[in-house]
Amino acid sequence: MYTFQNFEAAKANNQLETFIIKSLDDYKRSAEYNEHIINSKYFSGNNPTLFSYKGASVNIGDTNVKLDAKIRVPSGIFRRLVTLVVNRIWYNNVQLDNDNIKSRLGDDFNYTAKTIAINAAIHGVCYGFWNFDKLQMFTATEYFPYPDERTGLHHAGVRFWSIDPKDNSKPWTIQLFEVDGWTEWTRLHNGPLVLVSDKQTYTKNVRIDGLGEHMESGENYPGFPVIPLYPNFEQVSELTTPIKQKINLYDAIYTAFGDMVLRTKSLYWIFEGFSGDEEMLSNIKSTIERLGIIAPNDDTKTDLKTVDLPYETVTKYLETLKDEIFTDAMVANPDRITGGNKEIGIKGIFNAEKMKISDMERQAKDFIRRLLRVVGIESKKIEFRHETIVSDMEITQRINMYPELDLETRLRKDPLFNDDEIPQILERTMNKNNNVDINILEKGE
Repeated sequence: MYTFQNFEAAKANNQLETFIIKSLDDYKRSAEYNEHIINSKYFSGNNPTLFSYKGASVNIGDTNVKLDAKIRVPSGIFRRLVTLVVNRIWYNNVQLDNDNIKSRLGDDFNYTAKTIAINAAIHGVCYGFWNFDKLQMFTATEYFPYPDERTGLHHAGVRFWSIDPKDNSKPWTIQLFEVDGWTEWTRLHNGPLVLVSDKQTYTKNVRIDGLGEHMESGENYPGFPVIPLYPNFEQVSELTTPIKQKINLYDAIYTAFGDMVLRTKSLYWIFEGFSGDEEMLSNIKSTIERLGIIAPNDDTKTDLKTVDLPYETVTKYLETLKDEIFTDAMVANPDRITGGNKEIGIKGIFNAEKMKISDMERQAKDFIRRLLRVVGIESKKIEFRHETIVSDMEITQRINMYPELDLETRLRKDPLFNDDEIPQILERTMNKNNNVDINILEKGE
């Protein structure tokens, strides 16, 4: 690992560009970077392990099947896991002191922040860069930091990207971010860095007159503007080894069984005493398919057979595997909400996920807090409002607990209800009251 102290030493010895090239090349060759690439493939539904199998065998019931299927079928379970858990926190966006504070973070802030959280869950970390008036995302496949050896904090880092990474004729853009500004180079494949612009401040004051634009001054932020967001306390990907291995097994069994179905005929005939050649068998098969009957010679006995594939066994095992994957991820499988009161089932899911969500939420709040410090915004409130499932009976019971207050005040004081839900609750309550009055009038009471 290249640290901030290594970075400072390289600058002091006038070897900054050499140091950047070496650290960049080593990062792209590292196991950490390779894992980031692999995790991205799992999220996109392209299981690299499944596609690497060559003749591997999988047990399905009592049958051993070789996984040489031409059609490989990834499941996309990892995408579901990440989407479910991230949306549990970010669905209603982050709540700050007021809308004016929120507007200073840019129009696309909520979408960008949630996208950063998704990529943090995929890779174990993702970075938010405050670019003057908006938040930008740097994924772990395009950015790496130089952490401080003593504190672990980030004071510098490198972003790298190309319009076509596989085309060696296309240049790479290399950007160095420091506390006091950023510098940009370009680089062709394995070549030296070519300076595009000297170090410049993150914000500029520009004067425009008849002679063009003139920069009068520039400023930097009160903190390093590239901020890491982690999905959990351990700072690791949500694609843990137990989850990845179970997904590999799920995809392998699903693919092998599907290939077995494609290769196996549901009906076939056994001919005893048949003395013909393969061409004659082919003609008999064509006759059966065309006419639905056969007329073998007197010495041949025929017997119709069917193939019983272990469908129920495989299906049950796949369902068990999926449940275990969701359990390892500390996320309840939504497919299991069946029968009975679904509101109760959904509430059970939310309660089961509280520990998982609280860890993620703590990391998210720390990210927002550090971002606000860089932007120069103060907000006492940093909250995430989780989705809640509230039945009409619960609404009625909780409203009646405070008869001395008017309805809207009772709802706004009750922590069970979000401010966004209150207008709909008031409307539903008003409609019910109106319906009661109409019924009373119709009965003449």
